[in-house]
Amino acid sequence: MGDLRPSSWGVLSRAEPYSDCFGYDRGTPIDRGHIEAFLTANAGLIRPPLLEVGEDVYARRFAGEAAQTDVVDIDPGNEDATLIADLSEPGSLPAARYRCVLLVQTLQYVRDPRAALANVRRSLAPGGSLLVTVPGISRTDPVDDALMADRWRFTPAGLRDLLAGVFGPEHVHSRGYGGLRSATAFLYGLAAEETGPLDDDTEDGEFPVVVCATARAAA
Repeated sequence: MGDLRPSSWGVLSRAEPYSDCFGYDRGTPIDRGHIEAFLTANAGLIRPPLLEVGEDVYARRFAGEAAQTDVVDIDPGNEDATLIADLSEPGSLPAARYRCVLLVQTLQYVRDPRAALANVRRSLAPGGSLLVTVPGISRTDPVDDALMADRWRFTPAGLRDLLAGVFGPEHVHSRGYGGLRSATAFLYGLAAEETGPLDDDTEDGEFPVVVCATARAAA
């Protein structure tokens, strides 16, 4: 059967990541490149009025500085928030207001993801779109906060089923972004500036760093 011993672990023998905050302290986190690739591919859906969580950085980037945008957060201390709400609380968002909701790296912190998605669905105007990204292969957030505990991880099939239960399967499309190399780099906390291009593993169903989906509210 030959020699089944693994090759030298090399850098993989390291027991601690290079960064304890997803690589932010070293540059651009690996997952952000995948998130931006997804948003760029679906930029035509990012139309005001918009809702984004925590800040309006992607709304401004893809819809323009003057785009009508609400920023929602559960934390009343967020001075950028125009709406303080728990996404899991039914009716906490205005009904039929938004043409697009950007739910970027948020569902993992929500106590009840399905309730949150139903609330977001109610907030969309007819024909409006949800763009959602969630972690796949990822460390947990080291921040210990009862409001923002890191609770969930997703696969493309799991996110698709979750969204289909709210929007209907015909209105949902999901896929994973990432591969073995980018997953390894991300777990070690390396930044995109350190790894160079990872274009050869941009999409991989077995090692998704980020899982992304679009869902449309029926017109």
